[in-house]
Amino acid sequence: MLDQNPLMADTVGSVLKTARKQRGYVLREVAQAAGVSIQAVGNWENDANEITMENLRKVSAFLGIDAEAAFRGVLAYNDQPSDLADAKRISGIGLPELGPKDVPLLGVAVGGDDADFTFNGQVIDHVRRPPGIATLKGVFATQVIGVSMIPRFEPGEVIYCGGRQPVPGEYIVIELLPEGDGENGKCYIKRLVRRTASRIICEQFNPAGEVEFDPYAIKQMSRVIPWQELLGF
Repeated sequence: MLDQNPLMADTVGSVLKTARKQRGYVLREVAQAAGVSIQAVGNWENDANEITMENLRKVSAFLGIDAEAAFRGVLAYNDQPSDLADAKRISGIGLPELGPKDVPLLGVAVGGDDADFTFNGQVIDHVRRPPGIATLKGVFATQVIGVSMIPRFEPGEVIYCGGRQPVPGEYIVIELLPEGDGENGKCYIKRLVRRTASRIICEQFNPAGEVEFDPYAIKQMSRVIPWQELLGF
């Protein structure tokens, strides 16, 4: 029996993300159930890529939700779950709907090897400027591709970067100098731990551990602006 009080979630992606979190699943489990990559699920949840009806039915069956309702942007459970994770029944925060659409969205490509991604050197779109950074210069946005910072950052998520120099404890995007002519440098999303004269020491979550970078090999290191600051809290 379907839930008689369906939950409005606006988009297919927000339906899937909300249902997954309430069921207590991680991206990897949904990806395995659908037979796709973690990045694909992340892109669906963030509405970066459209999901086929075949895949939507697979994911919906795994999450125990109504696929037709999900397609309409409505979260309706096939049962009345009693073991949902502690979470509000609302859609994800998504991208801000207010502010001028003037923040450049830098294109990325799958990094390969150990990199989270590489910039493709192009501005592929512009996203809205949240109120908390209304006057901040030099801000850019990009899309997460790698999985090294799950669950803090998930594939498909759009992040804003820039402002002041990062300090230990903050999340950063590190762009390395290119290894060859005409190439783009590898990029990493990490948490800054500390700096020394010869190393930049960072933390990653998946797999958990510390990663070190040579500061002379870094082209740019940008702070990831937290949502509270973006929204002016």
